[in-house]
Amino acid sequence: MTSSQARAVDNPAGSARQARTDGTANGAALRRSPHPPGPTGQPLRTAYAFLTNPLDLLTRLRHEYGPIVRVPLGRSAVYLINDPAAVQEVLVNSQRAFAKGIHRKRMPVNEGIQPLALLLGSGLLTSAGELHRIRRRLIQPLFHRQRISAYGSTFATLAEETASRWSDGKQLDIHAEISELTLGIVTRTVLDLPLDSDVVATVRRAIAANMGVSRRVIIPGGRHLEKIPLPTTLRARSSRADLDRLIREMIADRRRSTVDGNDLLSLLLAARDADTGAPLDDDAVRDEALTILLAGHETTANALSWAFHLLGNAPQVRETLHAELDEVLGDRLPSLDDLPRLPYTQAVFTESLRLYPAVWIMFRRTLVDHNLGGYDIPAGSTVLVSQWVMHRDPEYWPDPDGFVPQRWLEPSTTAPPATGPTASAAATSTGPGSAVTRPKYAFFPFGGGTRQCIGNTFAELEAAIVLATICRRWRLDPVAGAPVVPLPRVTLRPRLGVPMIAHRRDP
Repeated sequence: MTSSQARAVDNPAGSARQARTDGTANGAALRRSPHPPGPTGQPLRTAYAFLTNPLDLLTRLRHEYGPIVRVPLGRSAVYLINDPAAVQEVLVNSQRAFAKGIHRKRMPVNEGIQPLALLLGSGLLTSAGELHRIRRRLIQPLFHRQRISAYGSTFATLAEETASRWSDGKQLDIHAEISELTLGIVTRTVLDLPLDSDVVATVRRAIAANMGVSRRVIIPGGRHLEKIPLPTTLRARSSRADLDRLIREMIADRRRSTVDGNDLLSLLLAARDADTGAPLDDDAVRDEALTILLAGHETTANALSWAFHLLGNAPQVRETLHAELDEVLGDRLPSLDDLPRLPYTQAVFTESLRLYPAVWIMFRRTLVDHNLGGYDIPAGSTVLVSQWVMHRDPEYWPDPDGFVPQRWLEPSTTAPPATGPTASAAATSTGPGSAVTRPKYAFFPFGGGTRQCIGNTFAELEAAIVLATICRRWRLDPVAGAPVVPLPRVTLRPRLGVPMIAHRRDP
């Protein structure tokens, strides 16, 4: 499967509320015109830059041309949207005019490419239109906070088991360690399996083999590479077949079982449509289980790895975190009931999501002609919204590249106030870029609208518990001379891992 069908819309997008038009480019007010500003000439060079260094390219385009940019890529153009009101227009207000995926020049308007569809089928992450609406309504109750709270002890126990294998003074690749941990958590909660099961080993292979192949689909002509028996293609195809077989065997076993489980696979099998009472068939259960399994593992592992990296390079922030954990937890493991008393711990994770969003870019395609921010975006266009660019935009974030968890907190006695040159800007002032005046969609790590990540609460609770469990006992320092560089692929991963040295601490 290499493309997804988007349902045509009845209401014209032109009637939707327009995004704001007072953005600036190079200090000058943007003028209304049929097409947004952007670079001209050398589209192949721009396409190469997008494939090799997209973070720098997109950031530079925003600063040179303003919040809405027309970007020539090969024989077509895409539109970079970096205005919070326009992002809200795309993801929420006029979301029926924007379907998920990438459009190619010769495709019908209602057809697009979903890079992850090869692996995930038609799960929530890749489905569209009425199918997505029905699936989301059916699956949403599985992710209510009350149900997720049953997994809190699993988060803490598995994090403690992971850290118990570390030695004082030992160098670790924290990304590898946390990836194994989050895989263990999602395997236990989704499939009720231990980390040493055959399914987990197959998941590892599938992720490694398919991340590059999935990215390849977005390259013009990349879909045709799936038909060529390249070694990478064959490995990816084989791993998908193995994973599909194992998941279907598990589904068959659960259907034969008379025992009701509390894992998400059992709950998917038990779910019924509120209107029709219909269950999910095996194909749907397979797609949704794999979506939850793979998306939940990969994104949370990356987000937590970046959090530990940032903490290692910010000793004052780390000391503040340790002080909060010592006061609240002492020598015991955290629980979900502790989280209201761990605001700084949660702010650390939120700030790391701002700086290193696991989902760093989102693709949408226009189903109808649409006016966005005063510019005409024709039907069949590909629109990009980049969390990486927006989350570091100095128009909305004082000290945009600084790691300042305090910016997410109201003044309180649970964490000391921020100090230094960023304190006044990071606190709850009412100046430009403050929390009071900042637009909602200046920060959207989980997307927005009806396609907002259904597992966002699961991820936030899991991350807070894992951070608290590990940091109460360990101080993780960066390895001198070992740079940690982001690798923007399907998710934002560390290119060569996150090497750190673990030092035991006593609360």
